[in-house]
Amino acid sequence: MESPASSNVLPLFDTEDLKQISASGSVWTVDRKDPATVPVPLQVVMVNVDGPYTERDRKLWTFLLHAVWDELGEKPLHELPVSEINRVFRELGGDHNTAWIWESARRLAKTTVEWKATLGDERVQGVSSIFGAELSKSSRTAGRLKFHFPPLLIPVIKQPLRFARLRVHFMLGLSGKYAVTLYELLEGFANRRDGLFECSIDELRQWLKVPDGSYKDWKDLKKWVLNPSIGQINADPLAAGFSVEYEAIREGRFYTRLRFRLVKAKQREMTERKIKSRVNIAKAVAEGRAQHRPALLPQTVEKARHATHYKLDMDIVTREFWDHWDATGRPDFIKGIEAAFIGFAKRKARQLR
Repeated sequence: MESPASSNVLPLFDTEDLKQISASGSVWTVDRKDPATVPVPLQVVMVNVDGPYTERDRKLWTFLLHAVWDELGEKPLHELPVSEINRVFRELGGDHNTAWIWESARRLAKTTVEWKATLGDERVQGVSSIFGAELSKSSRTAGRLKFHFPPLLIPVIKQPLRFARLRVHFMLGLSGKYAVTLYELLEGFANRRDGLFECSIDELRQWLKVPDGSYKDWKDLKKWVLNPSIGQINADPLAAGFSVEYEAIREGRFYTRLRFRLVKAKQREMTERKIKSRVNIAKAVAEGRAQHRPALLPQTVEKARHATHYKLDMDIVTREFWDHWDATGRPDFIKGIEAAFIGFAKRKARQLR
């Protein structure tokens, strides 16, 4: 279900940056200092998911998405050893037997997803299975899971305008049918500048798929669904990437809404700055290559901004720098492009004085 609140999500990257989003870290190695993360479209994009899948199926889907991220759109079929998949799950508290992976793949293949997304200038809607897998006896005997993410779904996954960057190993370690969904939901709001997320209790029940007739009283929902799930997140905010508090809002005699306040872990903020820096560098390199000129890196522009005491509009300086370079025959930068750009900016600043 599409959420009115979801449309207010403030993502970490702007629209251009989203063209460069990717998975980070290694999904095969549990490392708290370099967590494996993967961007997954939010409920505002994946508006309806329907099928027999469980929270462990969603964990497997997210794990496999990270594992083959670089192959999406390049290879029609992916193949991974079941024993290695299970090794990671077992390390985080999963089963020793690999049989569950085959059954999970079967349930995922029976699950459908509907989406609404903007690709380029086009608004698209679609419906598809969420996954496909080969379940033949030969595959089971060989212990190799052959699977694919449906072609129609790949552009929605690779270029979502609204996404949550899920921490795969933390997600795998969650237990309980509601904790995984709540983590996914809250992660989508962790990058809001104010750290707030508000929704109705009815909306939350729908997103968490609380069965009709279960925990109808707010006190029961709080005791058996909300508090245990939030407790798992707050038990390890470093691994989760954030901690969360919430308050129930009363309208008249009854509690009807919830307001969540999320605080990002310090290490997460450092990691996100590194990710964004890599994205911006890749963007600068791509732009330079397209224009047949050296890459002007964002840190170089920031150094020039500091060297000129923040008196100049660096967008204008950048345009004038490249115009001057073109007009003078595109000479080589003997001392490097950084020195050339900072020197150019300083001259502009002196002219301003």
